[in-house]
Amino acid sequence: MGDSMNDVGKNLKRIRLLKNLSLKEAGLLLNMSAPAVSKYEKGEIHPNSEKLIEFANAYDVNVLDLLKSYKIPEMKFNAFRKKQRLKGENLNLLKEIIQNKVADYIEVVELNEIKISNNKIKQYICNNDNDAEIAAEEFRNDYKLSINQPIPDLINVLENLGILIIEIDNTNGRFSDFDGLSEVVKDIPLIVLLSNIAGERQRFTIAHELAHLVLNINNKNLNEEKLCNKFASSLLMPKEAVIKEFGKSRNSISFYELRAFKSEYKVSMAATIYRLKELKIISEYLFKKINISFSSKGYKKYEPYPIEPEKSCQFKRLVHKLEVDNIITLNRACDLLGVTIDDYNNEDNNYRY
Repeated sequence: MGDSMNDVGKNLKRIRLLKNLSLKEAGLLLNMSAPAVSKYEKGEIHPNSEKLIEFANAYDVNVLDLLKSYKIPEMKFNAFRKKQRLKGENLNLLKEIIQNKVADYIEVVELNEIKISNNKIKQYICNNDNDAEIAAEEFRNDYKLSINQPIPDLINVLENLGILIIEIDNTNGRFSDFDGLSEVVKDIPLIVLLSNIAGERQRFTIAHELAHLVLNINNKNLNEEKLCNKFASSLLMPKEAVIKEFGKSRNSISFYELRAFKSEYKVSMAATIYRLKELKIISEYLFKKINISFSSKGYKKYEPYPIEPEKSCQFKRLVHKLEVDNIITLNRACDLLGVTIDDYNNEDNNYRY
């Protein structure tokens, strides 16, 4: 564990920022000056128990939230995708939240004695654009996924391979410019993305981040992001399946075909028409024509018929298992899940046999 007093300061700052409070606004809530709030956050002043209760009440959190301590894992953030406007305090806050979430998940995995390293993910050499397509086909083949069908539950497939899927709450829209992250931490591969995003975007993000984990790109002149997009597109929409659904060549496509394919393969219509152009099923002209139509209808910002996002139950299930087996306390289980004891005990699925 880290320095407990230093952790309190970090927790105070993180919670204040997530509440969208400036130092001045927090000071008004606490009846103290903004510089005084800042000193508590920097660890220059250590709050006593009475002051901790004041902070907890002002921020509407539990005192235990202020006392949390994390084994912060070392992370490189190399495959960290974001828009340029995500920077400064918001970026640092997001990285801290990700590290805390990763720390919790790795702790839970280790306490469950799950041997992730026994199931190394295969790497695929990628020297050109077409290798990304081949890698996606080989991935499906290696893990017994038919190239003629959609992948119904991508999260389940990857979790069974030992990849941790971690979702970050987009509190107050603060992290909307974050796209995704993949990294191997302590020999454990993981993918991080935002929670509560449309299923089609969620799945493409996961497939893109998977590409960062499995593609071994030797040619440094290649655009890694484009290769990962190609892998994701090929993984979610295999060439054989797309040809089976649409045919080898089309001069016109109906909106209903795109909508039906979206429903079956759980990909956006925008990604589908790009894939059709990529496979030369439709011409560049038809691709642009559909894109212009989509733009005029506002589909670039909000595409109709959104797909339900996939759900991961693994982390919660592992925490419950640890608590039932008395490996962790009830308080620690609630801490890991971010719920109160009452909420934990009132869960419909918490009946014990």
